[in-house]
Amino acid sequence: MTKILDPAVPPATRSWPVRTAVTLCQDRRVRYLAVGGVSAVSYYGFFAGAYLLTRDHVHYLILTIIANLVCAVVTYPLQRQFVFQSTGPVISGFLRFYVICLWALGFTMFGLPLLVEVCHVPVLIAQLILIVAAPLINYQLSKLWAFRR
Repeated sequence: MTKILDPAVPPATRSWPVRTAVTLCQDRRVRYLAVGGVSAVSYYGFFAGAYLLTRDHVHYLILTIIANLVCAVVTYPLQRQFVFQSTGPVISGFLRFYVICLWALGFTMFGLPLLVEVCHVPVLIAQLILIVAAPLINYQLSKLWAFRR
């Protein structure tokens, strides 16, 4: 099976599903969506687990800050290597990446209390709504600033 995906194998000899899969994997937007899925699952998994364990003792906005940092550490290597294939400095790249994560944190710190306190949406559902909205803006910021060539 690995010979089929080998770059030395002429694309015309590959089957339609393999050609399609290879083409999709070569599209940065598709890779971004895949890593975005990992990001969303890691962020929400950490946030939901911590919230369910500590909701009587820790405010949900504190958990938002911690989940944001955990998610950044988990997804930066994926964004750097898999999505944007960056060869720039790691530390300064992470700092630029985390500035974008701080934008997402600010978006969540504003949107979560708005949804929870004003609109009376349960915390975990409000967090899901915000997770869907943030990547639409983050991709453009990542492409144009954090991982620019």
